[in-house]
Amino acid sequence: MQALNPLAIELNEELLDAAPSVFALLSELGKRIYLPKGILSQTAEANRQAFQFNATRAIALDFSDGTGDMMHLPVSRKLVPELTPESTYGYAPVLGQQALREVWGTHLLQENPSLHQKTFSLPIVTSGMTHGLSLLSELFLDSGDTLILADQIWGNYRLIFQTKAGADIQTYPFFNASNGFNTRGFHQTLANATDEKLCVLLNFPHNPTGYAVTRTEAQQMVDAIVARAETGCRILVMIDDAYAGLWYDDTVMHESLFGLLVGCHPDVVPVKIDGATKEEYAWGLRVAFLTFGLDATAMQPLEQKLSGLIRANTSGASQVSQTLILKAMQAQGYAEQRQRNYETLKARALKVKAVASDERYKRYWDVYPSHAGYFVCLRLKSGNAETVRQRLLAEHGIGIIALGETALRVAYSCLDESDIERVFAEIARVVEKG
Repeated sequence: MQALNPLAIELNEELLDAAPSVFALLSELGKRIYLPKGILSQTAEANRQAFQFNATRAIALDFSDGTGDMMHLPVSRKLVPELTPESTYGYAPVLGQQALREVWGTHLLQENPSLHQKTFSLPIVTSGMTHGLSLLSELFLDSGDTLILADQIWGNYRLIFQTKAGADIQTYPFFNASNGFNTRGFHQTLANATDEKLCVLLNFPHNPTGYAVTRTEAQQMVDAIVARAETGCRILVMIDDAYAGLWYDDTVMHESLFGLLVGCHPDVVPVKIDGATKEEYAWGLRVAFLTFGLDATAMQPLEQKLSGLIRANTSGASQVSQTLILKAMQAQGYAEQRQRNYETLKARALKVKAVASDERYKRYWDVYPSHAGYFVCLRLKSGNAETVRQRLLAEHGIGIIALGETALRVAYSCLDESDIERVFAEIARVVEKG
């Protein structure tokens, strides 16, 4: 067994004292990881105290014009003329730009009324949602640990948590007989798991179906989690909010489960994974966030451990990407532009709902309930989903996603509203041919 570094031991003791439930959830790697007091800490000291010359940073400066600005290539500088060289080419802090973290924290309060008067951490920047989920996997999951998931999921979950981490995934049917969220199945799966440590992953708005929960369903989930925690189980609840804000139906809850889970029980540790990917229409910038329902005392050692993990793989998210998100969120007209995009997606979602559920298509498929996000899913009544997908692509030049034997996912986010009728008519035509 690898001996623990004294710095890791110190962080473990701090975490055990401040938040014993969090410590109990740590993986073996989570217990071993720490941020070395090496180049980064020495550079930080120099940034504060080196008033003459600072020769610590692994960057190059240009003194030809007397400014000592970040050295760069003018050909790339022309592409971002309004940003400073430092905010474009410099290294971002390991946990992300402080200003961006604060702005995103304010954004969370604005979008989630249930968070008011609650204690939660300053968001930590990650290199996209997948990186955030991977960090949680490394920090908390050992091979054989139980992760509870719905049977309909974003496929990358299995790659991250099962293939890489070796988690034992236990699933429950996502929908109940009434096509609502299967709160009973969720409760039973939690109750039947005998582990003293559990990890739960919830995703609403849901990928792939676009389902969003009602407030009643949300509270029933929280109640089930609390009931399991009351038995002495420590539970990490990961809330994948990739599509937060993209709700199109007034009957569902228009905020994250995170707000209801924060502070619900001492042995429940909720963490929100969200980001600029979908919320800010900035997919390739790869900026996402981890926010824990924990106080500052618990977060201090946990941030050091996360800093160690980030340092050991990506070293930090892109500086220019973070700057672009921050400046956009602070810009005049930001709210109006964001609302305009939302209205466009909502119009497509409502059109898809009307077209896909039309009487003429009922003999071909059922439509999974969809209230939010980017997608609608069809459950074929005959034929094979992959066969339909291939024929649509080869014969009609239409690309959709096949999920299992009978489900088709259509991303209306990338369809013009005027083309929606045609797309579903072509799907029906292929299904009819058999």
